[in-house]
Amino acid sequence: MKPAIVIVAFNRPQSLKRLLSNIKNGVYHRNDIDLIISVDYQESDARNQVVNIATSFSWNHGQKTVITHRTNLGLRKHILHCGDLTAEYGSIILLEDDLVVSSQFYSYAQDALQFYNEDERIAGISLYNHRRHPLNRFDFDTIPDDSDVYFLQFASSWGQAWTSGQWKGFKDWYKNATILQNDSIPEKVKSWPESSWLKFFIKYLVVHDKYFVYPNKSFTTNFSDSGTHNKSKNTDFQVPLFSGEMNSLRFKEIDHAINIYDAFFELIPDVIKTLNKDLEGIDFTVDLWGMKPLRVVKTNYLLSTKPLKNTASGHRKGYALEMKPPVLNVISDLPGNDIKLSEANLFENDFKGLDISKNLVWDYFVFKLIPSVYVKIFIKKVLLKLRKK
Repeated sequence: MKPAIVIVAFNRPQSLKRLLSNIKNGVYHRNDIDLIISVDYQESDARNQVVNIATSFSWNHGQKTVITHRTNLGLRKHILHCGDLTAEYGSIILLEDDLVVSSQFYSYAQDALQFYNEDERIAGISLYNHRRHPLNRFDFDTIPDDSDVYFLQFASSWGQAWTSGQWKGFKDWYKNATILQNDSIPEKVKSWPESSWLKFFIKYLVVHDKYFVYPNKSFTTNFSDSGTHNKSKNTDFQVPLFSGEMNSLRFKEIDHAINIYDAFFELIPDVIKTLNKDLEGIDFTVDLWGMKPLRVVKTNYLLSTKPLKNTASGHRKGYALEMKPPVLNVISDLPGNDIKLSEANLFENDFKGLDISKNLVWDYFVFKLIPSVYVKIFIKKVLLKLRKK
């Protein structure tokens, strides 16, 4: 397995310069690695700078190719074009220009592609590790185990790798794909703009019950520079980069894994049943983030933080919201009334997620500073506003 490195660029010269400088310092154990820099079209000085940076960059580990498109593809078509390069190169590592990589990114992606190459349930490899839920921005943690990967029915767009077979499976499905209101994917994903290729790949994973492999140690981090989907730069999804040796990373087959999550970042019921035997005979859907509309629930029972329609109505089982991550309260059978297992039709059909205004949710998820710090922040903000006036 010798994946080509494909960089997606457009009109952010400083972003591309940062990434190219970064990958130049990567660890590579061969000198025949193809580097492709694909630059979308725009009539602008910024785009011309990007082309100049790409053409002048010296790549010492193989052949470099710069693709300069003559018409504007837009982000979705550009990513699809780059994904199609798997047919030529066999496998690729795709990096958008606002990323930075770990020095070991290539070895990780190469080893992961090789390890999962024959597994038809795997549709791609992520180089990024989610430490926040991307749809509600709460902390996201997996269950510590004897593996360094987890499986998620949510495709990665912050550094990902595909084999030609994995990409072909998606593209064959994509030819007739549409996003419908009744799709069993998160509401926020459906609302993403038409320029999003990612929402289609997420639906593909759900429809065909496939997964992306994610590392527990991140090999990319996201600068979220302003661009097509970001109006302003932020650091919300910056994560620490892996700095160890690759021989310490442990892969695991999905059939033997306990960290398997659906498109809503919920641990799948089959895993919960293996870890809490009391739930083995119950057919239920998991909704601890409170983001699933009741219409996507196909089981009689729902395990959820949603409120019940009638607070006086009983529920089959209740759990506290104290241990982290939230699912450990269920696995550890910690009694309480914050997480409820009940008939699905007894819950409110609320899919906006956990209500941060509730004391319980605030106390559990929000990092609280000491009072004096809040006062200092408030005073500084007031002074800044006064100065602007």
